[in-house]
Amino acid sequence: MNIILLSRNGARRHNLQLQGWHQWLVVGTGVACLLGVMAFAGFAAGVRYADPALFISTWEDELRNQREGLHSAKDQAQANIDALTIRLADIQARATRLDALGERLVQIAGLDDGEFDFAAAPGLGGPEAEIGIGNAPDLLAQLNSLDAILEERESQLRLLDRLMITRQLQEEVTPEGRPVNQGWLSSSYGQRNDPFTGRRVFHRGVDFAGRPGSDVIAVAGGIVTFAGKRNVFGNLVEIDHGNGYVTRYAHNKSLKVQEGDTVRKGQVIALMGQTGRATGPHVHFEVLEDGRHINPSRFIRASR
Repeated sequence: MNIILLSRNGARRHNLQLQGWHQWLVVGTGVACLLGVMAFAGFAAGVRYADPALFISTWEDELRNQREGLHSAKDQAQANIDALTIRLADIQARATRLDALGERLVQIAGLDDGEFDFAAAPGLGGPEAEIGIGNAPDLLAQLNSLDAILEERESQLRLLDRLMITRQLQEEVTPEGRPVNQGWLSSSYGQRNDPFTGRRVFHRGVDFAGRPGSDVIAVAGGIVTFAGKRNVFGNLVEIDHGNGYVTRYAHNKSLKVQEGDTVRKGQVIALMGQTGRATGPHVHFEVLEDGRHINPSRFIRASR
């Protein structure tokens, strides 16, 4: 390949001869320059003659899509917040009812309100490590706080329930009160003159006189261990209350329970009479503790 170079006035001329790979390098360089000039011309023409409304429309469409996505996310977040708010209000109402119930139960049971203080916030604390995502939203913080309160209240109510059941069972099986709803004390526990012989003897129970056929009631819950005739006692009911306590009800006209029956405190177990060794209608009432007779008067006084 020969390249002829002329001077400006054409007076001088130079010949440049290229051979082999040199000529291909020059050709490639020329083609590349031509393509670059054409691309630049096309870009310049596009910028100069393109419709600006097309670019604006494209930008508006993109903005509209982003705005719709933002509104959708905001609506979903608001719906979640509304649901959390409703749930929070429901939990707060339930916590208030639990507090009122707990305070009422403490008053009824006569327990220490310092130990079961449902008006006070539960004790919380301890070291905590900071996390890198920032503080939780207020709603979540309130829900966590209420969850801790409800857990504390639930624990208190479970313990209170166990204490009340234990106390009720203890009261149910502990002898207390009079064995009759109507009647009067006709003979006390201890030394007295025998009504048949006039001799000085020891009376191991107390007698309550009343109208024949009036109710005789159990002074505590328990199991009937005997119900029937027994020598001087006449028609006798014997009840085992556990914890070593046994009560006896003698001289009954008729019996309302049988051996093996479970009775509750205040239940009618017999009707007053004068069977056995008796001068008139009454119930002879005895209390035994671990097999030994004790004065029933202290259990009668305890009920007043």
